[in-house]
Amino acid sequence: MSFLKVRFRSHLEEGSTSEVVLSSSRSPQQKTRYSKLIFRKSDSVPAELHQVVQKGFLTLRKHDCFFQDLVRIKGKDFFTPVSRILIGNPGCTYKYLNTRLFTVPWPTEGCEIKYCSPQIHDACKALIKLNDYLHIEAVKALQGQSLLDTRDIKDATVIDRDQNFATSLTEKGSFSKDQSSNNCNVPEDDCTSLNKRTSYNLTLLNYMDPLQMPYLKQEPYFGMGNMAVSWHHDENLVERSTVAVYSYSCEGEWFSALQTEH
Repeated sequence: MSFLKVRFRSHLEEGSTSEVVLSSSRSPQQKTRYSKLIFRKSDSVPAELHQVVQKGFLTLRKHDCFFQDLVRIKGKDFFTPVSRILIGNPGCTYKYLNTRLFTVPWPTEGCEIKYCSPQIHDACKALIKLNDYLHIEAVKALQGQSLLDTRDIKDATVIDRDQNFATSLTEKGSFSKDQSSNNCNVPEDDCTSLNKRTSYNLTLLNYMDPLQMPYLKQEPYFGMGNMAVSWHHDENLVERSTVAVYSYSCEGEWFSALQTEH
């Protein structure tokens, strides 16, 4: 699956013994426990990429492309608190709580796709650029973990790498699937596996304006305050597949959060 754009508001209470990892920081213990979680600060991503992606988000909002979905929980129907749109490869779908979403196709070679405005075309194209960047980052990170695993180094974590892909994104436009394979430093079979595990074919965008919400559910387990999206797991993900998250939020203590099952 591709990345999720989410908002999560967190107010950790004093003395909390939460087992939760927030996107803002991680303790050494959490880095070990969540060794497969890789966090990048926003300034490590090319500024030009931020600009085109965020412009794309705002364009989709301006054209009223986000909708609340009707989902079923324990036999009852509810509207999602966030508005969403699914963008990706033509024909791909995503099922969540008995609701199946169909992709708005992004520009794809060999497919004739008609958009109601050039701005929406550009917004979808911007998401491809972000997807390509996240794919490159994910493959490199997984390669690093594979090399460490083969040397029997336990609890390996991937060190942040400050690499600028702005030039490649600007000049090449999109990412070639062969690119990561050619630069792979692990066995060929593992390289194929890494590319399959990071073959992001769709993007789920979530949007919510907290000021427009009359009521937000409280996080029930860790005293973390208001929630835009409740705790959930995605049973549709293929085992060992990766999920990339890009968070674009207003000012304030909004986070993405992750917890493990024991």
